[in-house]
Amino acid sequence: MTLHEPTIFVLLLIGYAMLGLLLVTAGRRLVSGESLRRWGWGNGLMLAGYLFLLVDVAAPWPGWIAASNALIVYGEFVFVTALQRFIDERLPSGPLRWGGVAAALSMLPLMLLPTPTRMPIQSLIAALPLLWAGWLVWRSRARAERALRPVGLMLVLVAVALLIRTVHALLQPAAYVDLSQPNPVQTLLALAAYAALLGSGFGFVLACTERATRSLERQASHDGLTGALNRQAGGPLLQRTLLRARRERQGVAYVLLDLDRFKQVNDEHGHAFGDEVLRRFARTVRTRMRASDLFVRLGGEEFALVLPDSDAAGALVVLEHLRRDCLEMGLCTESGCACRVSFSAGIALSPQGRVDGDALYRAADTALYRAKRAGRDQVALAGADETIHP
Repeated sequence: MTLHEPTIFVLLLIGYAMLGLLLVTAGRRLVSGESLRRWGWGNGLMLAGYLFLLVDVAAPWPGWIAASNALIVYGEFVFVTALQRFIDERLPSGPLRWGGVAAALSMLPLMLLPTPTRMPIQSLIAALPLLWAGWLVWRSRARAERALRPVGLMLVLVAVALLIRTVHALLQPAAYVDLSQPNPVQTLLALAAYAALLGSGFGFVLACTERATRSLERQASHDGLTGALNRQAGGPLLQRTLLRARRERQGVAYVLLDLDRFKQVNDEHGHAFGDEVLRRFARTVRTRMRASDLFVRLGGEEFALVLPDSDAAGALVVLEHLRRDCLEMGLCTESGCACRVSFSAGIALSPQGRVDGDALYRAADTALYRAKRAGRDQVALAGADETIHP
């Protein structure tokens, strides 16, 4: 079986041109624009590489082949840098970037070798960055987008195809003496490899789209400054927690937290420092949370904690640990002065989930203001007659 190679190259050029248009369009709208731009550069290098192959078919010259191989190999390395930028959310390492340059330049002196000798070396060099890309996806499989897995799989399939061609060229060097002669193994493997490279590009766009969707969902449900749930998302989740507590006959503790004298912090040290206080406080709270707990920013310096399967004693233990953690945050102003962070809290209970969310908020709010009137840095329990020092 033989395939018309110029037809394959034309189809690949059309495919890479379509992918390039998609990358340009998507890169302007998605949060992973830098990664998409890098993939777009790799796509452009691939497009140029296959264009040189098509030119070589029409007007054979070793320079076209050398340029094509260099562009394609460098394009693969650029794909790897795009993957690393997307997965690790940091700039690719220097060795990776310079490795791509070295691999591309190595294609030029290889043209001095006979084709049967050159082919396995080129195929092996081209397979290495793709194997690296597959490893990047594999090591991040637990946290990366699901759409990224087919991308890694397709890139590894390309690498496997290139390794098969490496072995075939070593075992059957006569088949690579004259590349103008039909070689079914090389043609089929090249077609499969190139199609997989093209498919991985569309898969990468899907992964970026998946991340953008997840980011939008998070922005809609979380506070941008502290990372806590916002009020709109916290209400329905509280109701769901109460319904589950009612079914399982468990108690729920609802805690309102208000940072003491926060306005004074903003007035004396600026809003930028006040934002850092809120971020550090939220980070400290999350270290004390269970997976089932909810942490909501209600507005300004007021937060809510929802503690399923908990009572007043359990909530007090959490608040005691949190109070100590706040004292150890080590916040310092620009002048080097230590900034002590404390909070007042009000606790309301919903035995077996029978008290609804609105009633919990009102009870906890009343308790919170009682704690503040008592001197701040205290905890008050709804229905109790006095505040409780944590």
